[in-house]
Amino acid sequence: MSDRTKKDNRFPRKTRELIRIIKKADEEDRLYETVMEELQHPVSMPALWACREYIDQLRDEVCHQDGMESYLLLSISALIATMEDELEKAEQYLALLGETPAHIDAGQCNGRDYIRMATEIVMPYVSDNKFFHIAAALTDMKLPVKNLTLSASRPSILNGFRDFTRYGRKIAENRAALQKTIQTLYGDKSKGVIDIALAEWYYQENDPFHALLLITGTIPFMENKRDIQCLFVAMALQMKILLLNGQIKAAEPLVAQIKTQIEKWGWEELMNSLKALTAWAACYDGNMDVVQEWMTGSAPDETKPIYMMDVYAYLVKIRCYLFAGKHMLALVLAKRMLHILKKCNRYMDICECHMMIAIACYKADSMEDMCGELEQAILLAKRYRYIRLLADEGAYMEKMLRVYREKKGSDDFTDQILELAMDVAKRLPDYMKSPEEYAVVLTPTEKKVLKLMVDGLSYEQIGEKLNKKVGTVKYHTSGIYRKLGVKNRQQAVKRAAQIEWM
Repeated sequence: MSDRTKKDNRFPRKTRELIRIIKKADEEDRLYETVMEELQHPVSMPALWACREYIDQLRDEVCHQDGMESYLLLSISALIATMEDELEKAEQYLALLGETPAHIDAGQCNGRDYIRMATEIVMPYVSDNKFFHIAAALTDMKLPVKNLTLSASRPSILNGFRDFTRYGRKIAENRAALQKTIQTLYGDKSKGVIDIALAEWYYQENDPFHALLLITGTIPFMENKRDIQCLFVAMALQMKILLLNGQIKAAEPLVAQIKTQIEKWGWEELMNSLKALTAWAACYDGNMDVVQEWMTGSAPDETKPIYMMDVYAYLVKIRCYLFAGKHMLALVLAKRMLHILKKCNRYMDICECHMMIAIACYKADSMEDMCGELEQAILLAKRYRYIRLLADEGAYMEKMLRVYREKKGSDDFTDQILELAMDVAKRLPDYMKSPEEYAVVLTPTEKKVLKLMVDGLSYEQIGEKLNKKVGTVKYHTSGIYRKLGVKNRQQAVKRAAQIEWM
């Protein structure tokens, strides 16, 4: 078999390759046959999104016909509508496949019923009751949900294609029963799914040790099963735990490992989230270069229609705007995301948005608004136990809570968040610190020394310019490094380029 043939037979195909195949088929008047053939194999969400115009064309031609191919196209169309935040349209497509009854008789279900239920179970508009109702029916029927995307390209299963965070405690309490359901729906990789979801819950409950214990045991299992989607979630959580505990150097190589696995197994839909994860980590490390590179090269463009598979990347972009000192842009994007997330009952993401709006308000010195937004975040966090979600904001959460407690009072929950946030702030002092925040702490002499460093002058030349001894210049240089959070002259010059006054 030639290399070209081998590449064509790899599934899921890369987006560019699938577009080439579909476009050529359209030109040769065999679009229907080709699309239906491709849909028999795993297809990545970005590839579906890129080919949506061709699928729309076919759906309009065959959607009212009776047959499995028509049902499959309606299912795919519903998925695409969900990706573009058109939930009503998605519901209309699935309505053409009938209605799921209150009491499902497995013996009476046909292929159309299965496709409808297997699609409904991943629809964000479906209520929790209906979701569990369908999941139980599919379990009884012993029918897997083909290509179930548990993470929806996010670095999370607990908050993946659906927000299960409010059921975290129930997952821990009913692990055995859930294992049976997930095994039916997801196959022999189910053990890792439960372990990862539990690890995420333990972490939010502020038990990072047991979370890490579960994750490190799951990663080899997922590697053996070649489940890159769950492996991505597991390694991302491992990276997060290490980073938030001050182990930045140990966390950095994990990005390269995840990228290698994605490239090896071909799940390109995870690459956008991996790049966003890298930018998120750079915020904690105070690495503006990495953040700027992601913002200008790979970050999603919110001026275009929102692509729902990039929700995690949009949330990271809000954080990057705050890091870059662009709190007004952060506010605009966060408010837009809030409107979308509320329609899908994404409570953890809603909590995160309120929290980041609060940070934007704090940076804009609008303390009343900050307290109002932070109160919304605290209410959700207290209800669903999002302890680390708030605490991991470190220094800014500490600053905001001190103001909030003066105006609104405190309780055991806010006291716990404050204590944990202070610990994060000590370990990661550069997180969310905007460039201008470095400038205000420099003395007038330090600013002069830094300006001459930017101009390329040596210690001796700086001393001559300022009429200072070389030892004094080095003393001021040490102060500059410490205040800017850098280790050498090159890093100090890069940081200076980010500071507007320079």
